[in-house]
Amino acid sequence: MKIGVVTIIDYTNFGNRLQNYAVCQFLRRQYRCTVETLEGDKYDKPYKSRPIGWIKEEIARLMAMNPAVAGKRLSPRTIRIANFQNWSLKHIPRKRFYNCERLPDTVNEEYDCFLAGSDQIWNYHFASNRTEDFFLSFAENGKKNSISASFGVESIPEDKRQLYINGLSGFSHISVREDAGAEIIKDLLGRDVPVLVDPVMMLDTEEWMRVEKKPRADLSKPYVLKYYLGEEESEIDRWAKDNGYAIYSLMDPKNGALYSSGPGEFLSLIRNAALVCSDSFHCIVFSILFSTPFIVYERQGKENYMTSRLKTLLGKFGFENRWSQLLTPEEYLACDFTRVKDRLEIERKKFMDYMTEVIGE
Repeated sequence: MKIGVVTIIDYTNFGNRLQNYAVCQFLRRQYRCTVETLEGDKYDKPYKSRPIGWIKEEIARLMAMNPAVAGKRLSPRTIRIANFQNWSLKHIPRKRFYNCERLPDTVNEEYDCFLAGSDQIWNYHFASNRTEDFFLSFAENGKKNSISASFGVESIPEDKRQLYINGLSGFSHISVREDAGAEIIKDLLGRDVPVLVDPVMMLDTEEWMRVEKKPRADLSKPYVLKYYLGEEESEIDRWAKDNGYAIYSLMDPKNGALYSSGPGEFLSLIRNAALVCSDSFHCIVFSILFSTPFIVYERQGKENYMTSRLKTLLGKFGFENRWSQLLTPEEYLACDFTRVKDRLEIERKKFMDYMTEVIGE
């Protein structure tokens, strides 16, 4: 079987790259099928249509493989993007379609099955430029399926309802990643659909350690890892200093060695932290997988509508009390992971049962 995966492509977002890898790795390992992530590009091949930009990107990507050289010649952001690209090229199978605003209809004939997801592919706040792709409009109805797809919002506004009804009606199988997503599908289509874990949870710790990469930053002291996609919180800083922990913020461009981390370093940073503080869904997912104590913060700023997926995740694994506003300093490290193994087995079985329906094996 040959499967095409359609998801958001973001070479700056850890969770995006890691969920894409997890989908492909799980399918290849479990069903021994050919899997490719499908990427549309409105330009011709970059070395033809954008030769100067492509040459610069390739030089940066190659330089990033040598940290000593890259640190002297490139900005932390350039190194970060290059590290994302290098990790993705090494670990995620892909096929690019050039000179198209959307994936062409001819793609339908090349694959036996299509999977939309995971990630927030149906979030109208920032997925509108690829709406047709994320609804798999190029594929015939019998091939359309989703895998732990996310809306990232609580509801669909009235002026977009028909767009979503039309786009989702042709799916043979739909699974979502949060309870609010299941409610949206029920409201739009009248269908009950399963709420599954994110695909990254279908790989165990050992599988993730195989694609880790040692960070360039000096991590000789026990540390608290901070990773916020909204406004950063500083309340934990005093506690960390008082208790002898270094503080590392992944979004601090002043710490170039840390800021330039790619997905492989991200995994290592979470697994080896004494405590993780984050408003990032995937950062918390990996904290649970690696049994790293964590504190969850509500996203502050323009993306504070994304709490549903975190609430669903925490509810599935019994961590409803790990929100920052519910914890005292004495409880920061008291994160009980004893229930995770049993609950993960249940959730993985649900995921497997769903995928068996989709794949037909």
